[in-house]
Amino acid sequence: MKNLIFAYLIAFCLAAEAFGERIYFVLPKEGERAEKQIELEINKAESEIYLAIYSFTNNTLAKALKRAASRGVKIYLVTDEKNLRGNMRDSKAGELAKIEGVSVKIARGEQAKSGEYYGIMHHKIASIDGERAIYGSANWTASAFNVNNELVFIDRDPDLAAEFEEIIKEILKNAKDYVSGE
Repeated sequence: MKNLIFAYLIAFCLAAEAFGERIYFVLPKEGERAEKQIELEINKAESEIYLAIYSFTNNTLAKALKRAASRGVKIYLVTDEKNLRGNMRDSKAGELAKIEGVSVKIARGEQAKSGEYYGIMHHKIASIDGERAIYGSANWTASAFNVNNELVFIDRDPDLAAEFEEIIKEILKNAKDYVSGE
């Protein structure tokens, strides 16, 4: 009986994934699986990827984006201005900015009411082909996938993907072009 229940549970999870439901990963326990699933989602991209990520140092995911760009997928990446300055050596923004078909911008949050400082662009969201959304607490860094307690969700939901795409497009309107050495 226990095996039958387990089999039904596995079948339900596989069916939910096939029909466009949400899958999620608890990191770091499932970090390797999460990274592979995000890589798979990038590999399946056909037209465009919008990505707003506070910190991006993950080699595997950067390589997947490079491969996508080489297939003609347009990539729009926005990352945080302050984080990028502090993390310039490890950030993948610079190497991605050199790839044809990849647009890299830097942004910051809104100005504080006091006018004394700006917030940060702290999103961790992606829209792939306007059909799939990736989000959660995890930056695209080795620490996020291997050490930190994080969550990653992947939704095969065109409405959510479209909403994320619009959020990222809005940020891109006020973002600055990435310039090497900034």
